[in-house]
Amino acid sequence: MNQKIPTITSITPEQQQQVIECTSDLLQQCQHHFGLAFKPVNIRFDLRGRSSGMYVLKHKQRYLRFNPFIFAKYFDDSLKTTVPHEVAHYVSDILFGIKNIRPHGKEWQAIMHKLGVEPKVTGNYDLSGIPLKRQRRFTYACNCMMHQLTTVRHNKVTTGKAHYFCQKCDGRLNRQSR
Repeated sequence: MNQKIPTITSITPEQQQQVIECTSDLLQQCQHHFGLAFKPVNIRFDLRGRSSGMYVLKHKQRYLRFNPFIFAKYFDDSLKTTVPHEVAHYVSDILFGIKNIRPHGKEWQAIMHKLGVEPKVTGNYDLSGIPLKRQRRFTYACNCMMHQLTTVRHNKVTTGKAHYFCQKCDGRLNRQSR
């Protein structure tokens, strides 16, 4: 018998508040360890797909994004691991500059240790029931076969920033009309 896996719902506003408070507490710990006041960082609960968290620096704005569905399914673990992971990215950017260090390099790892968290790079979660982000695919062809390119690659081709070639025939991939 085929059982349908129930879809996970988003975290509650109360849980979102716990994440915000945990982030604030971690920044206070970093302030104590490094003797530097860290500005509060904006937090968004809009991440989709397989990632549970992400630190973003875009147009000089810094913010954390969390996946409310993975947090709902694994709330306690996410609070203990994902939130410190992303806070450590934020703090390492402030202390060292994001362009001067590796994303999970020794600086980030040292911050994770200061926060009392093992510096793991990825979580190992069962994502059944979690709504996953689906990428649109675009059909391209070379001399020998058809290829499916993601939106990201398609946009690079469209704007002239990239060209892709077949690994079998070395032919350039060209967009096929619908």
